[in-house]
Amino acid sequence: MEAVRTMLQDSGLQPRFWAEALHAYVHTKNRCSHKLTERKTPMEIWSGHKPSIRHCRTFGSLAYVYVPTVNRNKLQPKAKIGILVGYAVNRRGYRVWLPKERKVVESIHVKIDETKNGVKTLFGKVKHYDYAIYQLDQNLNNDSDCRAQDEKSSSPEKPSSLDISTRIRLEKPRKKSKRIDVYYYPPSKERLRSINDVKMYCERNKLEFDPN
Repeated sequence: MEAVRTMLQDSGLQPRFWAEALHAYVHTKNRCSHKLTERKTPMEIWSGHKPSIRHCRTFGSLAYVYVPTVNRNKLQPKAKIGILVGYAVNRRGYRVWLPKERKVVESIHVKIDETKNGVKTLFGKVKHYDYAIYQLDQNLNNDSDCRAQDEKSSSPEKPSSLDISTRIRLEKPRKKSKRIDVYYYPPSKERLRSINDVKMYCERNKLEFDPN
């Protein structure tokens, strides 16, 4: 947990973000080689190909999440400002904490400024939490009490899992690499042309609708 403590202290984020820091650390660690694995990364052993680290960014950096045109008018900003807290779970992209909305969103349309600390830029200074050193171990050892210490702030939301048992699987090899992209399509060939069509489709199939 030393890496998680260091990431939280350096970024200035509250200790309740320890799970996000841990996930980001594991994501990066799995792409690092080790002498005990013959200089291969865990991802390479598992998938059979060398992983890319071009997408890796500094934890806690200032981030801008693009807002689709259908979710804003011409006078509203094109992006929401937030703090980078990790990488998307089930898709390509990043996880960004939006302080104004008090939630974590996942998006691939993110611009990250690694030269600026998110907490310092948005709140004026980086606050180092002295109790973070022992609070992390307490949370990990007590499974029944892993909630945020600040009850006024909501915990980062975890995206709901999608049932793919009824979907059509399609594998598409990449031309310039050995990687294979896997896509899951619904049985129907219904075209969704607007945000309202997407919302109605989610309601019919009992899926969670995310306008972002």
